[in-house]
Amino acid sequence: MSAKLPHARYIVLEHEGVWKINLDNKYYGPFPTQDQAVQSAMATAQKAADAGYPASLLLMRGTQFDILWTNVPA
Repeated sequence: MSAKLPHARYIVLEHEGVWKINLDNKYYGPFPTQDQAVQSAMATAQKAADAGYPASLLLMRGTQFDILWTNVPA
């Protein structure tokens, strides 16, 4: 039996006035626009998914999260 891989959650959010990606409580960026942050996070999430990880791309709006993409069944 193989070990369960951790869920890679890429969260795009506005942080300190710029767009960043949060993964495992680490920030990546900054990106000048939300769209550029989403595109970067999507590319990375797809790579994680291709490697067999459960992965999701979330957009944080205030205290709400919008799921933009996931390979995890509902």
